[in-house]
Amino acid sequence: MATEELSFRMRPATPQDIAGMRQLGASTLSHPDGKGRKEGHRGAVQRGEVVLLERYDSRIRDWRISAFVDWHIRVDDVLTLRDAGTEGEVPHSGMVKQLVMELIRSLSPVEATLKVRVDAADWNELIRGIAGFALEGSEYRRPHWINVWQWTRESAAQAARTGRAPQFRR
Repeated sequence: MATEELSFRMRPATPQDIAGMRQLGASTLSHPDGKGRKEGHRGAVQRGEVVLLERYDSRIRDWRISAFVDWHIRVDDVLTLRDAGTEGEVPHSGMVKQLVMELIRSLSPVEATLKVRVDAADWNELIRGIAGFALEGSEYRRPHWINVWQWTRESAAQAARTGRAPQFRR
């Protein structure tokens, strides 16, 4: 019996991947309604700040891009998740969680932050489900209210102990 290859892999994006990233679903973290111009990720790709999740497609016998996360880490080890997207019309929580947790494992930040529109229920629920993320508050950025989410090592450890995500903090 032959062993099967892994069905997914993660890797840094290259400039050749940008077109494939644009083919993903309409909803992204920064544009949850799919309207407007999709963010250009060329600069982030050139800086090595986009990680991809690829799945093996046995029909075409090749890997295809299924999800991405655009990120930046400051010199003080604070990780900012700028954008994320998956295949399909609604975000695939498993793919985003895998990418986010892999970034946290590999970069070992002291904290991570991300912002998502309040009315993006799918994205807010997805982030709420990642151990260690807690809603810090909201801010207004014309024309939308934005939720500010924060991950810390302490809140991740607490979530692991209690088996649930921490509640809203002030």
